[in-house]
Amino acid sequence: MIRWLGGAPGDPALITGDRRVTYAELDRRATRVAAGLVAAGCAPGDRVLALLPGGTEVYELLLGCVRAGTVLVPLNWRLTADELALVAADAKAAALVSGAGYGAVAAGVAAHTSGRLHVTVGPPAGSVRSYEDWLAAQSPVRLERRVAPDRVVLQVYTSGTGGRPKGVLLTEGNLATKVPRAARTWGLGPGSVSLLATPLFHIGGLSWGLAGLHSGARTLIAGSASPTDLLVTMRADRVTHTFLVPTMLERMCALAGGARFPGLDAIVYGAAPIDPWTQRAAADVFGCRLLHVYGMTETTGAITQLDSTEVDPVDPRARSVGRPYPWVEVSVRDPRGLPVPPGRPGEVWTRSGQNTPGYFGDAAATRSLLAPDGWLRTGDGGHLDEGGYLFLTHRIKDLIISGGENVLPAEVEAVLRGHADIADVAVIGLPHRQWGEVVTAIVVARAGRALTGDDVVAWAAGRLAGYKRPRIARVVPALPRTATGKVRKNALVGLFGREGS
Repeated sequence: MIRWLGGAPGDPALITGDRRVTYAELDRRATRVAAGLVAAGCAPGDRVLALLPGGTEVYELLLGCVRAGTVLVPLNWRLTADELALVAADAKAAALVSGAGYGAVAAGVAAHTSGRLHVTVGPPAGSVRSYEDWLAAQSPVRLERRVAPDRVVLQVYTSGTGGRPKGVLLTEGNLATKVPRAARTWGLGPGSVSLLATPLFHIGGLSWGLAGLHSGARTLIAGSASPTDLLVTMRADRVTHTFLVPTMLERMCALAGGARFPGLDAIVYGAAPIDPWTQRAAADVFGCRLLHVYGMTETTGAITQLDSTEVDPVDPRARSVGRPYPWVEVSVRDPRGLPVPPGRPGEVWTRSGQNTPGYFGDAAATRSLLAPDGWLRTGDGGHLDEGGYLFLTHRIKDLIISGGENVLPAEVEAVLRGHADIADVAVIGLPHRQWGEVVTAIVVARAGRALTGDDVVAWAAGRLAGYKRPRIARVVPALPRTATGKVRKNALVGLFGREGS
């Protein structure tokens, strides 16, 4: 079993608001969590739901579940009550730990568990016991259970840009492959101050926090996702490392003013492309390494990385997602599953110890995801260059076919990001009687800029082949995104779907 807590016992491990939890205290609390789960009748393999907005309790639960042999299922608290109930029913959980204020929503989730345990972080609510009272009553004696590398310890539901969320199974071996190596690659260590500003129901946030704990860093769990608050925290606490999604990075650059961040070593970002303006602004404002990572829940997060200090901004490789980590294989395959030469497009496949063993209770989806020889089909289209740099072009299912021609949304989006007044863009295909689909651009204007859909369509003329050029463009205040920053294109198709016809 990997040693998750790498700091000295008296050093701060997790900080949120005024609360500071040392490595020794985190270890003790995780021990009590494990004892409490076992005392409640939770058996090895049982699922434990966490409906929590954040906080140190998530990591107490994760480490406690590992020790008890149970599986933590962090719930996306941004889902509706009906969506949460659907996920809870799919998980077939034994227990629930919920946050204060969820009330009827938590009760609805609890109704889909076996009822062995329901405690709440905060004051007790009716018959639901408080988490702190429950924890204090548990044995402080640590359970000594061997954790096999293939044992599932996490079940993370996909954020779902479309379709029904699936429970991705992640093992001790998956985490042990990724977390220690990534922590070293990112430069995390005992002297690091790591800012955790992304949701803890997603593998990006979860593994970022685990990397800090494993490396002995001090991890600050942000209580607010406000760009202004994050900037204040980064300066006041001399943050050295953080993980952000590009939309947040863009907003922070716009608000930073003349502030400087001398202690900052690296900003890791992913989940979506970054436009050249934001990349240049981030380099100027923060003056640190910018590490663009690419991965997915099914690969335990990042599998490739592009370091801004290694590639000149004008180099075409600056638009890539970098090269695979040394312990990860990446291949681009044709529809038959055969590797294609560098420069030729296809589907991105990957193989490493980070690959999930599959989806919970969904053998058919698992077979579609994993090839018999261990390769995982990402569903992303792209190509590798001669140097092994990976360029993503589109989601396989997002391909637009207009007038019989294939249009890659990412290619059109990359061109439109060159417009000085466009801050964000998503390209979708809308149904069209004559062409099958019509290329449509949904854009967000930069603050203070006047921009119309006609402007966008006219600007694209001459910069894109006729069949690739958007024929419809709409300006919106913001793009709908998942909690991890991915654009929910299915929502845009639903909203604008009738315009193409």
